[in-house]
Amino acid sequence: MWTRTFYSMMVGTLLQLFGREFLQLTQLSKDDITDSFDVQKLVTQPHRVNMDLLTFIAWGIIVGIIYILSLLALKFTTIRVIIVTLAFIPIALMIAFFIFRIPQLTNEPHKSQFFSAWKIGGHRGSAHDDIPENSLEAFSAVKREGGQLAEMDIQITLDGVPVICHDANTVRVTGVDKDISTMNITEFRKLRFTGTNISLPTFEEAVSYCVANDIMMIWDVKNVDENLLKQFVIQMKTHNLYSKVLVSGFNPIDTYKVKMADPKILTGFTWRNWELSTTDEAARIPRFTGALNAIASVLDVLVFGLARSLIMPKFLGSDVIFYHVNDISSFLKTDAAANNIYLAGWTSNNPTEQVWLRDYLNVPFLTDNVGTVPH
Repeated sequence: MWTRTFYSMMVGTLLQLFGREFLQLTQLSKDDITDSFDVQKLVTQPHRVNMDLLTFIAWGIIVGIIYILSLLALKFTTIRVIIVTLAFIPIALMIAFFIFRIPQLTNEPHKSQFFSAWKIGGHRGSAHDDIPENSLEAFSAVKREGGQLAEMDIQITLDGVPVICHDANTVRVTGVDKDISTMNITEFRKLRFTGTNISLPTFEEAVSYCVANDIMMIWDVKNVDENLLKQFVIQMKTHNLYSKVLVSGFNPIDTYKVKMADPKILTGFTWRNWELSTTDEAARIPRFTGALNAIASVLDVLVFGLARSLIMPKFLGSDVIFYHVNDISSFLKTDAAANNIYLAGWTSNNPTEQVWLRDYLNVPFLTDNVGTVPH
């Protein structure tokens, strides 16, 4: 009798909590349900997703798990330990966030100077026509064509010398199919951009050139080691580049290391939708297949939450969030500004979009060809 009464009370409570939503969900079409379980549409086309359905299912799963665990906990000590552990995890994460987070720079003149000066930057320099990307010529073209900043990609040779090249392998830009991490600096210096006699610069050469020509820089990091950190600090202090340089990258561990090495260095958190599960900016080419692709897609949704909520940038002490231009909005800029974080975009090659970013949102951006940006 008591068992029947207990179950009746449980059913009655669930009906009270979810009865109206359950009735509404029974009227959904098959397409509505299919769209709601499409992970990509959840982020890119949220208007096609029935959030009531997802919320109902989420609460159903939560209530079901709690109910099952509660019954098992009456008999098994291990289950009770698991319940306590699950309850403690959010608290532990919150404590870790505040203990290990890097404080943001506030009221630092060099931070406001950097973002006041930068409006337009060259993505890997201003590389077009016969000007190779990430070359001194491309960096020079940025200034000549009216930009203020050159973005450059840093790799590290076998003997630990930082050099400038976007890809880990040089085949695309030189025709030589070899990883930079397997060649020494002497081999690297012999390389030439395909069809030219233009050499690939070292990091030190690129910095010296930009300093001499008053060109601001973004150092896009791929893999930060102790030697590179030392080089960063040396270059920043030698040339007093704190208001001229921003260090950014997709790997949050790298920018975290940079801030730890010198908290005054401006750093950014770079991100785009579906970075983990796709290989192209349009997010159409899967990085994996099968179960791995599904896992990467789920992780992308989690990263989206950490990025859009600004939890990740705030933890890293980021001075700017670097978003792909497809993901930028006025709402994002407002939220970022409220958290003492600037917003920047990559990579815009559409004149109408560029005017919108520069003149309406007042958001700095990178472009492949600085010369084509409307005046």
